[in-house]
Amino acid sequence: MVGGPAEVELKLGVTPENIAALRNYPGFAGALQHPSRQILDSVYFDSDERFLRNHGLTLRVRHIDEKRVQTIKSADHGVGLFERSEWEQPVDGDQPDLSGVKDTVLGRILTDDVCKELKPVFETRIERTAYHLNGNGADIIMTIDEGKILASDSSQAVSEIELELKEGKPADLFKVARDIFNIIPAHLEFKSKSERGYGLAEKTPVAAETACDPELTAGMSAGRAFTLVGRACLRHLVANVPAMTQRDGTALHQMRVALRRLRAAMSLFSAITGDDRAQAIKTELKWLAQELGPARDLDTLILEVIAPMRDQHRNEQGFVGIAKMFTRRRLKCYRQAQAAVQSDRFRALVLDTAEWIEAGPWSASEDALQRARRELPIEIYAADLLSHRCKRIRRRGRRINDLEPEQLHRLRIQIKKARYATDFFSSVYHGKKSAKQCKRVRSSLMQLQNSLGGLNDIATHKALFSDIIASRAKGLTEEQSRHRAFAAGLIIGNQQAQVERLRDRARKDFSRFDDARAFWKLPTRTAAPTPELI
Repeated sequence: MVGGPAEVELKLGVTPENIAALRNYPGFAGALQHPSRQILDSVYFDSDERFLRNHGLTLRVRHIDEKRVQTIKSADHGVGLFERSEWEQPVDGDQPDLSGVKDTVLGRILTDDVCKELKPVFETRIERTAYHLNGNGADIIMTIDEGKILASDSSQAVSEIELELKEGKPADLFKVARDIFNIIPAHLEFKSKSERGYGLAEKTPVAAETACDPELTAGMSAGRAFTLVGRACLRHLVANVPAMTQRDGTALHQMRVALRRLRAAMSLFSAITGDDRAQAIKTELKWLAQELGPARDLDTLILEVIAPMRDQHRNEQGFVGIAKMFTRRRLKCYRQAQAAVQSDRFRALVLDTAEWIEAGPWSASEDALQRARRELPIEIYAADLLSHRCKRIRRRGRRINDLEPEQLHRLRIQIKKARYATDFFSSVYHGKKSAKQCKRVRSSLMQLQNSLGGLNDIATHKALFSDIIASRAKGLTEEQSRHRAFAAGLIIGNQQAQVERLRDRARKDFSRFDDARAFWKLPTRTAAPTPELI
């Protein structure tokens, strides 16, 4: 079996009409010379329990004219956005032949028992047109795939462009992608054909997806760690777009989580990733957060505050008017969020962010200090960062009884970043003891974040419902306004009654965090950034 280096590729989602427009575009058509065309029929194999997929692998046998080629690919959905390892070999028939992997690292996974369980799961029928795009020292293969995925009694159309880097830098790939984006409304596609095939075979509905953290390992450079973390966060964001555009509230929530995690990662790695493009990326991420925020905030308000109060006070007419008002407002905000993620600005944001994560100026900076930080082993960088941030939380948290709402809000943001840091870096430190301590730190940070988040929500809700009391809405009679103001007052009273309980819970949560031991080990070293630097 032939093992090759990791593929570096980008996948762009397009429509058949877009492909025709690209081929005919005067400024691009000249580069599409001497195409090669193939009909590729591929059958993907796995067990009923999806053993291969659960181990981050895909196995296919592809028909190319009279030949049969077997390919095994790594498919780490949390990390493998632009890179995938691949093992390929010719086979004689339509069935996999895994005898060649017995003496490789794959042999420990693909045992005889596993091989006996393998069967066809889905297939792809693709017409592929390939072009070589050469220039400025780069060799890029651009393939246009058109066809379909078939599983059982269902199918799904395929229309996409893949850019594979054979020689050159990742930035060369993004330059070609940007040229394509400027001609047709393409979008960066994160799901492989195999992922879509499994979804089709299992009839998986469009749904929200949770975060998947990459596996960071000791000895890995801090710069490499950021790339993997950034990829995973961006993939998490985009994976939830289909469900969110169908007004799935959980998907909207997951998009906001992905944004917060990505922005937190940029903050945690700012000593490494600070360059002249970072601020522009932050600005666009903030824009998207502002577009998504109101709809999610209203979801929470209606479901967690208004609905329970309405159930408790069924005879109060004012709750009907309040519920209708915020429901109409929520629908408007969802339309705003949908428009944002379907806009050219969002498509550009995803591509720009991906390019910056993969090949931004920070990744090749020759500044001595920035380079030293970028090349620092992640276990050292993470230990210093976690120690510094947890120390700041402890220093401010000990005054939690005296902090004003705005100060509590800033503390909550610090806690949120520290919690995400524990998620990102937990895989670096191994052993049962570290895992147990990590669980305690993460749990205490999450509980403390939730307590302070509850206090912040109450302050926001108080201002919101105070406005309802203070002003009479257009179109309401005096009696309707009175009922609505009374209902708003009940909500404020209910919320205010929770303040002391939440403050008491925050104090207890902080105490648990303060008692938790560090799960990271600070190795002895001769030179490393000081906490103040990171």
